[in-house]
Amino acid sequence: MEITIPSIITFVTLIMGMISKKFSIMNSKHIPFQNVLIGIVSGVLVFLTDLEPNILNAIITCLIASLGAGGLYDTIKAKSK
Repeated sequence: MEITIPSIITFVTLIMGMISKKFSIMNSKHIPFQNVLIGIVSGVLVFLTDLEPNILNAIITCLIASLGAGGLYDTIKAKSK
């Protein structure tokens, strides 16, 4: 995997996070749905930029990354309590 795919996921996460905080769209219990949306949007961008020629692989890769990041954050947050 190239460094470009994680960069796209990070960029989409940053933009969607800023939008959801500015307009108070999501609360903390809806973050997994936001992560799924981030994964799908990132996957489509990865496919459109020809980093991954198969759209299904692109979306699955980005979904795993975005949901994994959310799960890792929740694990660290729960462990610190």
